[in-house]
Amino acid sequence: MNRKKVIYGTLGVAVLVLGYFNYFGEEQAVKAIKKVVETKNAVYESDGYYVEAEKELDYIDEKESVFEKAKAKIKGMILSGDNVLLDKARNLILKSNIVGLSPNGWKINASEMKYEKATDMLVSETLVSAINEEQGIEISGNKFKTNISMDNIILENGVVIKNKYLSLLADRAEYSSETKRVVLKGNISIIGFGEAKDGSENKEEDKLSGTFNEVYYDMNERNLYASNGFEATYKGVGLAGDKLVLNDRDESFKVMENVKVKYQDYTFDVSSIEKEAQSQVINFYGKINGGNATYKVLADNGTYNLDTKDFTLLGNVNASSINSEKLLADKIIYNLDKKDINVSGNLVKYTSPTYNLDAEDFTYNTETKLVSTNKKFYAFNEKKESLSGTDLKYSLLTKDLSAVNELTLGNKDYSIKGKNITYVEETGLLTVPNDYELKSSDGNTRIIGKTITYNKKTGDLKSDNEINLFSKTTKMNGKNFTYNSNTTLGKITGPITLEDKEKNMTGLAKEILIKTGDYIELAGPINIKQNGVVIDTANAIYKYSDALVHMNSQVDFKDDKGMVGKVSRAIYDSKNAILKGYDFDMKEPTRSAKSAEIQYHTNDNKLELIKNVYLVSDGNSIKTQNLIYDTKTSDIELKTASEINYDKYLIKSSSGKVNNKLGDIFVKNVHIISDDKSEFSANTTNGNINKGPIHFTGDVKSTVYDSNGEKTNFDGEMLDLYLEKTGDNYKAKKLIMNKPGIFTQLNRKLETDNLEADLTKNIVYLKNRPTLTVDNGVKGDTIGKADNAKALIDTKVLYLDGNVYVKDVNEKKEETVMTSERAEIKDNVASAYDKVKVTNKGSVLTANEGHYDMNTKKVRLKGNVHVDYLTGKGVGK
Repeated sequence: MNRKKVIYGTLGVAVLVLGYFNYFGEEQAVKAIKKVVETKNAVYESDGYYVEAEKELDYIDEKESVFEKAKAKIKGMILSGDNVLLDKARNLILKSNIVGLSPNGWKINASEMKYEKATDMLVSETLVSAINEEQGIEISGNKFKTNISMDNIILENGVVIKNKYLSLLADRAEYSSETKRVVLKGNISIIGFGEAKDGSENKEEDKLSGTFNEVYYDMNERNLYASNGFEATYKGVGLAGDKLVLNDRDESFKVMENVKVKYQDYTFDVSSIEKEAQSQVINFYGKINGGNATYKVLADNGTYNLDTKDFTLLGNVNASSINSEKLLADKIIYNLDKKDINVSGNLVKYTSPTYNLDAEDFTYNTETKLVSTNKKFYAFNEKKESLSGTDLKYSLLTKDLSAVNELTLGNKDYSIKGKNITYVEETGLLTVPNDYELKSSDGNTRIIGKTITYNKKTGDLKSDNEINLFSKTTKMNGKNFTYNSNTTLGKITGPITLEDKEKNMTGLAKEILIKTGDYIELAGPINIKQNGVVIDTANAIYKYSDALVHMNSQVDFKDDKGMVGKVSRAIYDSKNAILKGYDFDMKEPTRSAKSAEIQYHTNDNKLELIKNVYLVSDGNSIKTQNLIYDTKTSDIELKTASEINYDKYLIKSSSGKVNNKLGDIFVKNVHIISDDKSEFSANTTNGNINKGPIHFTGDVKSTVYDSNGEKTNFDGEMLDLYLEKTGDNYKAKKLIMNKPGIFTQLNRKLETDNLEADLTKNIVYLKNRPTLTVDNGVKGDTIGKADNAKALIDTKVLYLDGNVYVKDVNEKKEETVMTSERAEIKDNVASAYDKVKVTNKGSVLTANEGHYDMNTKKVRLKGNVHVDYLTGKGVGK
């Protein structure tokens, strides 16, 4: 007999007694009384239950028992509660302060719960929570169902599954002790990683939270698996994809398939997202492609550092905007705490319709709007304004800027370079406290000084210290540089010193006046010294309208060798390096020059004299309308017809080139007349007067005179003339003609292609069988030939040598022929020697010598004279 049956037997008497009194009592009172057995400190053990309670009420008729402050044990499960009912179906119903302990380590808390005997299940329609400390997990739900061993648990309505790291919320959760998995369904959301590294509670924005479609949690692996899509935020970064694997203990996770990263209003597509165990870096793999409504970004991959809060894009970063902005870089880092965006790479290139930037590295703060860099950069805009240097701080809000190292600011006209440059937009003041360089955009003008300030509002630029102005090779020194960008007027006070070492030039001026876009004036008196030459003028003005330097007053120049000169005014073309002067007049002890205009081409070292040109040098002179003098080579190019008086010669030509220093000469259509009346002319003449020879070619004509004033002519295709210097003068020494030419003296004309005249001895040598023609007027011509000939210019004697042949034709056209080995012609008498033979109409004569008078037509023979008469029958003696 069990313990409960003994108790019931003892209580039986009491029940009967009470029944008796009830039976004999009033009828209505008997009807209201139930049959109840009350037991204190009860122990109930029956039907598989073992119950201990402070009080037990057994309802006999209803076959139900009520326990107060009870503890029940069912198949190893211990349940306790303030009120426990064992109904007639032997189900155990618990209410108020319910605590359950399962054999597998679950501790349950509930306000209502029911154990169904028939199904062996614990169920509740009210909030139930359960903790498994061994597994480190806590579950709760408004609807609860599990078998008595709690191997399978089902939670519904407001389900919460959480451990130290994660909180999982859903409409339904199913737990199986066999698989150690919790499967969540319906409106799934997660809150995780609530504990910071230092053990404190993470801020809400730093926790992992999101919504999921399908989730199960593996309690052995400590991995959460999500599929069929999810969206979550972690440390302020949005994560989305089809699949997620997350380990709650080491906070590692991986997101796969249709992966997206979201931050603020930016969304990026990536291949996958992964955070490794114990790492504070989230890696974004695959091509990153995304942006927001304004910006689009491409990159190879990226990372997010949970400690530093750095969001990094890596590799071939390409960002663009709807405003036509474009950024190319190797890496972009955005710090969520500092709000800094750092952009770096071999060449960071930003372009936009208004601003452009090339840099190695720069940082932009999205809150302060401060742009900074400590690497090399170059920025410019559509107005051709630019910034370049190696460090910079620039505020997009205030427009203030500063740089410690060298910074260059430029526009389309000028640039300024210096260190410790600051600009304050409120005051409009740009300050360069150290050495600076102000340079024109074409690089031709530079100003270097100690300090400079520029007020953008007033337009005033000021540099109080000494300054140096460089223009190409020229250096100018002055002080107190002032300029106003509004009026475009500037001034450098003097005394101004000028120096050009390349051109060996120094100078002085009073001051420099500037009007941008109009002129730069060097105000005088101006004194310039160059290569021993001193130049004085009143002023020099460079005008931008024609890019010329105008010297509108007289320019005087002189040197220490006695040279003095002037031009009434001058213009300098700096672009083409041409100096123009007017009314040129120059004198030296032995030279002088005049012309209406001069042009000095400084790059080519050429001085051009134009109109009414007259040059005198050491007694020699040139008259022409246009010549060019090369100051480096001393070449003189005669552009127009000229007259040159050189030594004893007057040389006229249509054009040419001469070098008085070297003696070179090349002229066209030349006509030379010497003071002894000798003349030479040809189509072209070239050679060297000092070294010789001088070549005359094309229609050559030459006339020389003997001591009696009688002329001798040389005509032909060419003639080479050799001169010799006697003292300071030059004299014709000899001439040579190697092409067909004619030598004419008196009434004699000799033709040959080999002629040489010794003009010092006045002898002409003719070779290659020269042909002689003597013009006897109405008496006819005398024709002669010989192997060689020699003519004496002074005595007019002509010598013929070798196979001499002389033929005379009288007025009757009758011929007389004389041959010999040699001959001479003097005073119109031809004298033949050696093997003389004379043939005429009536006879053939031979002798040792013969003399033929071309005037009388008579022959006189001497020595071994022999005559053969010619008859109709032959020769007679």
